Amino acid sequence: MTHIRPTAAPATRLALAGAVALLAAACTSTDSGGAKGTSTEAKGAVPAVSAPPSIATAADKALPIDPYLLSYEQRDQLERADSVLVTRCMARFGIQYQAPPQIPGGNRPRSRTDRRYLEMTADSAQAYGYHGAEGDRPTPAPPPPQVSDATRLVLTGSAAANAKSGQGGQDYNGAKVPKGGCLGEAKEKLGANPSNNGGGDAQLARDIDAGARERSKTDDRVLGVFKSWSDCMRTKGYDYPDPVKVLDDPRWSSPAPTDVERGTAVADVACKQQANVVGVWFAVEAAYESQLIEQNTTALAQIRKENEDRLRAAAQALSS
Repeated sequence: MTHIRPTAAPATRLALAGAVALLAAACTSTDSGGAKGTSTEAKGAVPAVSAPPSIATAADKALPIDPYLLSYEQRDQLERADSVLVTRCMARFGIQYQAPPQIPGGNRPRSRTDRRYLEMTADSAQAYGYHGAEGDRPTPAPPPPQVSDATRLVLTGSAAANAKSGQGGQDYNGAKVPKGGCLGEAKEKLGANPSNNGGGDAQLARDIDAGARERSKTDDRVLGVFKSWSDCMRTKGYDYPDPVKVLDDPRWSSPAPTDVERGTAVADVACKQQANVVGVWFAVEAAYESQLIEQNTTALAQIRKENEDRLRAAAQALSS
């Protein structure tokens, strides 16, 4: 399991741009690896929302789908266990190998809802605009270690330099190389399979997450607060149709934030709070997620159990 981290763009803008990318995700259906009766297309009436919270950030809020997705801490635990199991497997073949450490990105949100609704703090907006603090920039991933053909064979199950995994079965130091090598063995022990994308989140849970997001951005209630935000920005001298478009302004691509960028970001924060963009958007998205969860209770219960089993296996690997 590896992190893929950008290295050039500013952290805050990267985080907000990641949220924008989620907005563009299509709402698709899945059977979560063959489970019947699963769907990520909301059915029935538009879900009701009662009394959206008045909040400037959703960082401390949980979405209904969260129990079926891995938290950042749980991902870290699985990755640590993966490294331990790979190192231990390689040792069985007499090879000293230390799996590369997993380094969380410096700009990783505090939670899945941190900056999900394009929010910033007033202080950050005043100081950095849409650029973000230097200390929040991503940490470059270390280059992959150079290994010999023999090490690669045991590690991946294939001696080919460009092979990510092989069939295994070869004899090495009197032992059979497992399918996919030690990398494959570790993933199998930690419950990696096609339905959870090889050790990540289950596809159904991911689709519900993205599907509710897609529905929320076209919901009249969210569009209403977007318009209120746009009207507020216009009174301050800024003309943007919605909070997403302000991030696309090419002027923010400068090496450092300008006074215009800072001023725009400060107005952005104030207008989001005035229109309660974060509170309404969060509440509407949560309502769509609840609707989709209700339509997929059986499959999601199985996903939750599989995640618990995987984390239990990770804890055992780390403690033994």
